[in-house]
Amino acid sequence: MRNLLSLCLVICSLAATSAAEPVDYVRDVLPIFQTYCISCHADGDSEGDLVMDSHAAMMKGGENGAVITAGVPSSSRLFLMAAGKLEPVMPPDGEQGPSEAELATIEAWIEQGAIGPDGDMPIKTVLRTPKIATNKNAAKPITAIAASGKSKLHALARFGSVELVDGDKVVNTIRGDFGKVNAIEFSRDGERILIASGVTGAYGDAAIYSVATGERLVEMVGHSDVLYAAVFSPDETLVATAGYDRQIVLWNAATGDPIRTFSGHNGAIFDLVFSPDGNLLVSACADETVKIWDVKTGQRFDTLSQPEGEVFTVEITADGKYVLAGSADNRLRVWRLKSVDKPRINPIVATRFVDESPLVNFALTGDGKELVVMSEAGNLKRIRTSDWTPSGVIDSVGSGASDLAIDLGGKSILVSMMNGTVERRELPAMSGKSNGKPIEGPHAVPPKYMDLGELVSVSESDAKSELKSQSGVVDVDRGARISGVISLPGQVDRFRWHARAGEVWAIDADATGKAGKIDPFIAIVDDDGQRVPRVRLQAIRDTYFTFRGKNSTQVNDFRMFNFEELNLNDFLYASGEVTRLFMRPRGPDSGFNVYPNSGNRWTFFGTTHSTHALGEPAYVVRPLAPGDQPLANGLPVFDIYYENDDDPMRMAGTGSRLLFTAPADGRYTVQVTDTRGEGGDDYGYTLAVRAAQPAFVPHVKPVTKSLRRGGGREIQINVDRTDGFDGPVKFDIQGLPEEVVSNFPVTIEKGQQSAVAMVWIPESAKGWDGEVEPTLVATAKVLGRNVERRVGSIGKLKVANRAEVISTIQPIGRTEIADSAWTLTVRRGETVPARVILDRKDGFKNEVSFGKEEAGRNSTHGVYVDNIGLNGLLVPAGMTQQDFFVTADPIAKLGKRQFFLTAGVDGGVTTHPIVVEVVE
Repeated sequence: MRNLLSLCLVICSLAATSAAEPVDYVRDVLPIFQTYCISCHADGDSEGDLVMDSHAAMMKGGENGAVITAGVPSSSRLFLMAAGKLEPVMPPDGEQGPSEAELATIEAWIEQGAIGPDGDMPIKTVLRTPKIATNKNAAKPITAIAASGKSKLHALARFGSVELVDGDKVVNTIRGDFGKVNAIEFSRDGERILIASGVTGAYGDAAIYSVATGERLVEMVGHSDVLYAAVFSPDETLVATAGYDRQIVLWNAATGDPIRTFSGHNGAIFDLVFSPDGNLLVSACADETVKIWDVKTGQRFDTLSQPEGEVFTVEITADGKYVLAGSADNRLRVWRLKSVDKPRINPIVATRFVDESPLVNFALTGDGKELVVMSEAGNLKRIRTSDWTPSGVIDSVGSGASDLAIDLGGKSILVSMMNGTVERRELPAMSGKSNGKPIEGPHAVPPKYMDLGELVSVSESDAKSELKSQSGVVDVDRGARISGVISLPGQVDRFRWHARAGEVWAIDADATGKAGKIDPFIAIVDDDGQRVPRVRLQAIRDTYFTFRGKNSTQVNDFRMFNFEELNLNDFLYASGEVTRLFMRPRGPDSGFNVYPNSGNRWTFFGTTHSTHALGEPAYVVRPLAPGDQPLANGLPVFDIYYENDDDPMRMAGTGSRLLFTAPADGRYTVQVTDTRGEGGDDYGYTLAVRAAQPAFVPHVKPVTKSLRRGGGREIQINVDRTDGFDGPVKFDIQGLPEEVVSNFPVTIEKGQQSAVAMVWIPESAKGWDGEVEPTLVATAKVLGRNVERRVGSIGKLKVANRAEVISTIQPIGRTEIADSAWTLTVRRGETVPARVILDRKDGFKNEVSFGKEEAGRNSTHGVYVDNIGLNGLLVPAGMTQQDFFVTADPIAKLGKRQFFLTAGVDGGVTTHPIVVEVVE
């Protein structure tokens, strides 16, 4: 009864007051709604379609009609639900509701007519939160830092203020009604500073202040929540802001007027950056995406969705070629910026696992050669921008880092800390650029090749006698062939020789005879019996096998988790085996192909083939140069030793092959055993310790079908590479009739196994009597010498009637002469269209297939026919043309190469070749 009487007195008192002093919506009512209602009834996220952060919207009501009857609280559902007099009671679920005094204020406001604000709603409102005094001895966190590009000044942002510091001295302090400052940026001339702030849950505020006087020059208020980012455009006529309300707003930097809003993100936006020309804006968001926007129109050009965690920081390189992003999944990602004037796909070119904690910020050095990355744990890493590989570690600043900046001279890094201090770290000049080619072994020694003449033979009986000696090691000549037997299970035979630093040796071990049961395993140890390291590999990305596992020979359909971030020519480590990615997946129902793309799988660094299970972890790795220390990025490091079970190129079957570069002068021992630990009289082997002789053996698969007029025939060429030879090999043709067109000379590219040549004859050709038999010659440069090898005949060529289909490749939008080698230009990382046109023979209406993932014949490695689907490049029955697309991977070699298609009719009939030119 006493409580009821008190309530009545309060209401009467307020009612009496209201008669003399009207209740103000903005001052008295809106704060109540902000406290209890607007969290569930805000524009864009409103329960029951009732929006309460706008007076006009609230008066319209929700899905069940009006909620306020002006002048009549007893008929206003909003008041009755808040007072608990009408179901459902609001706020729901037992949450705290308005106090008795607050309810009386709402009732009085409704009685007075529920009058709204006089003019526009104020954006900068005050939150109704408890006032908690700050301990006078508490350090004031530094939440953002910026360095002037024109002076030694740097700015430190604290709650409610920004300090301008020269060295260790505060020369000016800018104060305002802003709260926590989340971002600051100097103008180019250093005379103004842009501050991004606001009040969480209330508004976002950006303002430009004078550095000299601390005067506020322009204020930009329009966001409904706190700002996390504010940046000048390159010409400083515009400012872009973004924050927790998921919107990006573009402002006039001179007047503070909003120009346009960019909508599309689904989470807080943490960072913004303009392109160097000011035409693009790039945003980093908690929705795990980076978006690229056209500044003039607000159109979204692309969404980069590869990150698997919130994206905290974003940047564009000074040349405008690359977009960089750091995210909560501990990775740095780099995209090639292609959508500069219209929507286009921006290909990802690098992903680097940088640290064991999220990447929260980074900064490019002034010369653009390095990126300094800061993690949540306060670890600082240096990334070389020439190849996006880690180049060094800077002493950690520990947890609590909030922002970083590079000083004017580029010699040190400033890191702001939440404990109120600034940590400075020196930034030494970057060491020389890596050439990207590993030098194997623990020391950098140039390779030396030798000619030792005939190998010295060591018989089985001599070997047995020596092995039974006390040492158990047989000393052999420099260059020896040994016959031996692993007669007992677990037996290990050892043969020692002397090598000088840099000498390259080939170690071969094979079973004796066809009935030999041994599966040899060889390893090299030093004079102390320790395994000799070949190379150290650092993991830079992690993945795992999806869909199904792989046996030890397969080259196709390697389906890997997060495959979008794996690149061609990446080394892939799994269970001790290192292979290399050759071809990208061609759609959702395919995987990578690995080297050499056909036949049996190759391995690298002498590793042994292995089977891989579904879900087995794998890593993209990079070889460390001798003496380089691995960087602590949270991923493992693998030491590869000189040991082998099976020939990495599988040419020797189960025989073992090693290329050994002696790291120093000394004695080395090769150990031989059976890889399964078996033994017996049938486990004989032959071991060769010889000087490596890099070489190649060329092969050709001859044409066996007649040349059809108006078409051509493929010629398959390949090389066997031995003892580490990986250079290009050029094939030339001799004795080809003048009427015949070919794509010779054809080059098998560096490190590749094969290429596809062709010969083509016009429909109007007279031909020749009988057969002609052109031949091939292959040439290459081996150890600085020109080496020439005769390959043999391409087959006996004779001319027959026209094919069922004569196919030609044409550009889109114009027509070229059918038998001309016109040029199709494609940029790295881009896709261009072309068209294949069919001249069908009367009565021939069948579908014509040009193949699947290898439809593009003789293309440069990394150039392929794209978007082919499950059916490949196919012209349906009765149709006479089909558009197709040619993509050049970012690793594709620059230059021109002849390209053609082969129709799957009449035993395979080719088009006339065109030229595909890959440009930067």
